[in-house]
Amino acid sequence: MVRAQSAGDADGVSFWFLMQWAAELQAAGRHDEALGVFTDGVHDGRARLEVGRVPLAELTWRLAHQAGMLEAAGRHAEADRAREEALALLAELAETGERRTWSNIESWWCIQFAWSGRSAEPAACSGAPAPAFGTDVGHWSPDVRRTYFDGLPHLEKQVADLGKAAAADPDGCLPDLVLLHRRLTIRATRDRNRHACGFHGPLRPLFDEQVALTRRLAGTGQDQVPLRQALTDRCLFLIAARRYGEAYDDWVEAFAVPD
Repeated sequence: MVRAQSAGDADGVSFWFLMQWAAELQAAGRHDEALGVFTDGVHDGRARLEVGRVPLAELTWRLAHQAGMLEAAGRHAEADRAREEALALLAELAETGERRTWSNIESWWCIQFAWSGRSAEPAACSGAPAPAFGTDVGHWSPDVRRTYFDGLPHLEKQVADLGKAAAADPDGCLPDLVLLHRRLTIRATRDRNRHACGFHGPLRPLFDEQVALTRRLAGTGQDQVPLRQALTDRCLFLIAARRYGEAYDDWVEAFAVPD
């Protein structure tokens, strides 16, 4: 159990702190410790939900991220239990919505979404330092923010060029396009979130396209895991957009996809 105290949270360790700590541990290769710290955050979320101090959406995001970490650790049965718990929360959201009104909770999801794609990002170097993926962009240094977000136009061009190549050679190019498009979706999400304007509308096509690309990939007989990931990503985005019924449908479909 985590014993540290985070400033700004009189009731104990804040989830911001736990998320940052877990991300740093994972970046250092200490995956079991990272999972333990993040799991503390899930336990905390459950306790807070019982007293109405955390949104259903937020605990669902925590459980989804925990499930991904458990899956990566080979703890498949535990990952399935986390997904089932998230499904129950999604069912409630789809039926009755949040138990009370919350605002400005999207950053919780954005940070975890970006963190989930950290391994696909280029390695840090002297001219391009890596962000601290477990923190909000407001805590990044100016040079890190500039490097990360100034790369968006180039990434968009790469995706467009690879999309043309994949149309001609899907077997050869489609897997790389799926990976690159997810990187673009993550960066665009963080960019929109930091500006807090027109957040959901412009992003929906990116999530829909990611699902479409991974359906194409699955249709070629290649790996179906990216389709599960894309449906999960869109589900968690739709929760942020308060499209709970659609989110529930994506979650159910995601875990009907064979391994």
